[in-house]
Formats: sequence, C-alpha cells, structure tokens
Amino acid sequence: MKSLSTLMLMTLSWLSLASPALAQTKISEMSLDRWAKMREVERYQLNIAEKYFKEKKYDVAMSEYEKYLSLYEQSDAASFAQLKWSLCLNNLRKQNTAIKEGFQSVIDYWPDSPDAAKASYLIGKTFVDIGRVSYGKKAYQETIADFPDDAVAVYSLSGLAEIAKQEKDETSLVKIWKRLAFDIERTKLTGGTCATAANSLASYYFGKGAFPDALDSLKTNYKDERLAYYVYAYVRSPLGTLVGNEDTATVGLRLADQAVSFLKQNLETDLSTDELKAKAQTQWNQMIEVEKYSRRDDKVLAAYRSMLATFGNLDAIMGSLADYHVSQKRFDQARSIYRQFKDKVLGLSKVAQSYRAEANLNEAIKVYKQLAGVDAENAATWQGEEAAAYVEVKQYPQAIQIYRSLVASDALNSQKWLWALATTQRDANLLKEAIGTYRQCENFPENYRQMAGCHRALKEYKEALVLYGQIIGRSESLAPWAQLQVGYTFE
Repeated sequence: MKSLSTLMLMTLSWLSLASPALAQTKISEMSLDRWAKMREVERYQLNIAEKYFKEKKYDVAMSEYEKYLSLYEQSDAASFAQLKWSLCLNNLRKQNTAIKEGFQSVIDYWPDSPDAAKASYLIGKTFVDIGRVSYGKKAYQETIADFPDDAVAVYSLSGLAEIAKQEKDETSLVKIWKRLAFDIERTKLTGGTCATAANSLASYYFGKGAFPDALDSLKTNYKDERLAYYVYAYVRSPLGTLVGNEDTATVGLRLADQAVSFLKQNLETDLSTDELKAKAQTQWNQMIEVEKYSRRDDKVLAAYRSMLATFGNLDAIMGSLADYHVSQKRFDQARSIYRQFKDKVLGLSKVAQSYRAEANLNEAIKVYKQLAGVDAENAATWQGEEAAAYVEVKQYPQAIQIYRSLVASDALNSQKWLWALATTQRDANLLKEAIGTYRQCENFPENYRQMAGCHRALKEYKEALVLYGQIIGRSESLAPWAQLQVGYTFE
C-alpha cells in the first residue's frame, strides 16, 4: 500500500460516490417496459407502495410492498418489491436486516431478475455505509464477477475506488481508474462514472509529470477544441505544485513545455472573422496562463510579445500584459502600457488602480482628478473612487468631505453615496454621525442593523434593542439574527 501525496489527495476528491449515488435514482426505479407488462391490479398496489416510499414514509411503504409480495409473488415485479422493501429497511437504519433478509433474498429467489444485480451492488454499498468496509469490498468484487456486463459492475468499481481513496491505496485506485477510463463500454448509465474516472486519472498523471498518459486519459472524453481546453483546465494546478517544489521543479518545467507545445499546435490560425479572432485570443490566453503556472517570467513575456504580433496592440491584450507586470510588482512598466490604451479612460483608471496597489495615494488621487476632467460625464464615479482611495489608507476626513459633496451633487445616486458616507463615518468612529446618515438610507434592514451596531458601540443599549425589535417585526429573513443580537445586548 502506497501513501498518497498532497496532490493525490486533492485529485481523489474528484472521484467520489457521486456517480453511483446518481445511479441510485435508476437502481430504486423499475423500467417502463416492466411497468407496462404488469396487470392493472398489480400496478395499482405497487404505485401505492411507491407513493409512500417517495414521501419517505418507509414503515408504511414496507407494509405496502409486503402486501404486494403476498398477493403477487409470481409477478415479474415481485423482485422489485422485495428490493424496495430492503431499501425501506436501509432508510430505517436496519441495514443488517436489509442485507440478510432483503437484498440477499432478491438474489436467492430471483437470481435472473434485473433486481438481483442491483441487490448485489447494494449489499456492498450498505456494508460500506455501516463501516464494515472489508465485507463491502468483497461484495463489490463479487458483484463485478457475477454481473460484469451490468451497470452495477461500474458502480461497484467506483465503490472500490472510494475505498481505495479512504485507505490511501494509490496502486489500487489508479488501476480502477484505468479500467473505468479505458476498458468499460460507456452507456447512458455508466458514462458519467467512466468520464469522471478518466478526468481524475488525467489529473493524477499530470501530477506525476506524465503528459502523454494524461493526454490519453482525456482523449477518452474529449476531442479537438474541447481536448485542448481540458488540457489547459487540468494541467495548471498539478503544474504549479510540481514547479513550486524544488525536488519536482524539473519535472514540472518539462510538463509545462509539453502542455504549451500541445496548446500551441491547437491554436486557431484562421483570423478572418471577429468570432474566430475572439476564439483564437481565448486560446492564446489559456496557453499564456499555463506559462504563468510554470513561473518562467521570460516565457510569459515572450508569449505576450507573440500574441501582440499576431493580433496587434489591442487594449485587452496589452491590459493582460500590464496586469501581469502588476502581479510581479513592476508598476512602472505596467503604467507605461496602460497609458498606451486606445480607450484613454480605461487606461487611466488602470493607472490609478496600479498606484493604489502600490499604496501611492497621492499619484492615484492625481489620476482620478484627471479622469474627472477627461470623462466629465462620469465625474461622480471618479470622485467616488478618489474617496475610496482615501478610505483605503484610513484618511477618513478627506473621504467624508468628498462623499458629502457627492450626496449633494449626484442626486440620482444619492443613496449609494449616503451608504458610503455612513460606512466611512462608522469606520472613522464617528458613530453618532454614522447613525444619522444610516437613518437616511433606504436599504432596510441593513441600515437598521448598522445603526444598532453603532448604538451598541456607544453603549446605547435601549436604542439598539428598539432597532432589533423593528428588524424582528419587519424582516423575516433577518429576524432570527436580530433575536440573537437582542440576547447579546441584554448580556
């Protein structure tokens, strides 16, 4: 038994019992063909039992299934009634009885029925559910051997995979994934389980730096453009983990080269329409993002140069490059690119954001004032950003002055600015002023909640209790929270 790496543990979570659980809908149902063959009186009685089962009235449903079995023991649906009777026991937490007297009876008395295979699988699942894992493992293996062509064989394999995950048995788990991905014929019932296994196997191989094996796994699910997309989607996290570890960095860089090479081969080259250009740009961005995970700055910059050479100096591409410079704290280089935007307003706003990211308030304020002049139609927006920049560095008086001005000058958005003003006053510990401003806001019950908090901070408990009482009376969604706050306030 091998121990699992951190990456492996992350990968394992992708293959859970979700697919078999989804299949439970089918396992607990009978096919329409079998329903059609039933006599009307049989169908009537079974429908009564099914009704109670769906309503989760399992005691009553059990009685109705027993009635069906006593009346129509020789019918084709008798095995199904016995199966559902067993599921009722399961839901009533009488699992051992369900196994011995329920599911096993389906197999013993109706071995050739479709329900025998389901019962065999459910024995294994029930054993696992009650913690008897070794018995569950054996039952799953017997199901696979006895019903190799039935969907339950796939569900049992998935159940064994879940056990292998819990036991950290990497060898067994990978073996199961391979079987599900490559050896099982995919049907409507089993396709999802097999596809999930293939994706998990691909992620596992990416984590080992085995690009060809990962690609083969993904090819069982995807072709052409979708294949390229899922290579991008699945390779990034394992790649970042490998490159970030000194012992596996070399493997990670080789994986990056293989992934980028594959994505480059699948880039759209027909740029004759806007739609094709947009598609190609998306593919380029995906390839560049993979390069970013490799942490090779020179490769990332080279890829951006190639992209710009292909599409021209588009704001979107230049902005992505400049954003990358910001992420690397190369603020001057980023701002140089932002200032080249064709959309001057967007470029300047990005320049201001970069100054804020650098905690350079004075320069950010200068740019926002410039924006208010250049984009006069949206001057209030840029004044609001200027105030927000002051708030970020806790220069509250300047921010409050701007917000007050905006409340007076931008009537259409006065509620927005009132809320910003009140919040800033609260953060500046101007609690009485904040209460007065919150009172002018119209976003009940949130404004009352904030006002109550301010009153409590001022030790004005009676006023806070009045506000909580109004929230309880007028806001169903916040009433439980407000009731709890009443208790805290009294305390």
